[in-house]
Amino acid sequence: MEVFNEQYQNQQDSDSVWVETLKKFNTENADKRVFTDKVSVNAKEQFTYNLFHYLKNEFNPSQTVKPSVETMVQVLISLRISLREFTEKDRDIVKNELNIFFKLGNIGEAEKIKIYDNSIREEALKCIVNCISRDPVIQNTFLVEMNGPITLTREVRKNSGEMSEGLLDVIYKVLVHCCAKPEIKLALRPEGLLEFVTEQLLTKVTTTEAITKSAPLLSDLCRLLFTLTIHLGPLEGGKPTPPNHLELEGCRRLLPIFKKIITQYTPGNSSTDPIYSLKCAVISSLINTPKDLYDELIEEIPLTYFQELFKSQIHLLSSPETAAEFLPILMLLTNTAENVVSTRQQLKEMTFPFDLIKDTDEPLSVGIEPPEEVKKTGISSKLIPFMTGSDIGLKHFVSEYFFMICDEDANEVCRLTGFGNAAGLLVTRGLMSLGGK
Repeated sequence: MEVFNEQYQNQQDSDSVWVETLKKFNTENADKRVFTDKVSVNAKEQFTYNLFHYLKNEFNPSQTVKPSVETMVQVLISLRISLREFTEKDRDIVKNELNIFFKLGNIGEAEKIKIYDNSIREEALKCIVNCISRDPVIQNTFLVEMNGPITLTREVRKNSGEMSEGLLDVIYKVLVHCCAKPEIKLALRPEGLLEFVTEQLLTKVTTTEAITKSAPLLSDLCRLLFTLTIHLGPLEGGKPTPPNHLELEGCRRLLPIFKKIITQYTPGNSSTDPIYSLKCAVISSLINTPKDLYDELIEEIPLTYFQELFKSQIHLLSSPETAAEFLPILMLLTNTAENVVSTRQQLKEMTFPFDLIKDTDEPLSVGIEPPEEVKKTGISSKLIPFMTGSDIGLKHFVSEYFFMICDEDANEVCRLTGFGNAAGLLVTRGLMSLGGK
């Protein structure tokens, strides 16, 4: 940062000199999050000021020599990286200059006099992602003063056909972040963003080749869909909002699209595989499936596909760092068992050792601890410890999963998981008598 500041402020050095310095900075700090541990606060703030100063030259009518595409991209990358850490002065600079990123992204212009190169547009909008996700003051400036989400939505609805997939991908990331706020999501409903996302998925998910080519973009579309429909599922206050006709029909139209994605073969189910990541994004979207559509969902996408994903992801529970990633498929199968009664036995057979759930004339007993087979073998052995764990989300949904696949029978849950493990579930559902509902 100090080297660039000195070179930039030295009028005798050509742009090519400090551009090389920025390239080196961008390479060496690609994954860095903190900078003031190595440079002074003043040096970092001057770095931010100089980078914005250079970008503003693009809009200075007296500046006859305009920046090159390569130089603009390197400056924007440097800004994106350095603004992972905000100082007080950085915040003031960005707050005043945030609109530059919209200008360089060609967002919100009534008439586009100059269309910037896609690499510039993408990097400019990536800077917005970094800024609004790290600082509440900047986020408020973007949401309220710039009316950012509505401006982006109108832009993408009007001009998506002329935008590169890379640019669209960044726009969707910005909107995903913004729509996490219920009031923003509510404000965007009249703008038709949900309908737009639905149409984009219907248009882009065609052949296997098209899905593979656009997997990262489709993943962000599905994440945006999840955020926009969260009120229809169990995560918004625990009580889903009944869908209106348009929402219900939109979800129904997407079922064949999701089938094309879920049924694609992904060897090894690696998190580095874009198709596997896309499948995970689809699973999250499906959590918000309205109750009235679950029968159609399982008719469209056979339960076995979801079971395979469930089994392939069970290893995530082995590490506290990845355990939460198991929640979407767990929630989806819990919702499925709740709303499609015919799936319960199949899921129960997948989860518990067969000898414990087969028909028998022997009397069944309930103990404080679960049977040894349940504790030591199969999927049940991975799930049961979370019934009394510290992760509230997993604790709740693992218990609910057991309750639903046991046909909402409190005695059966206690028999298979142990009364001690099931106690929390029984209290939550008012079933401590074990005698039913």
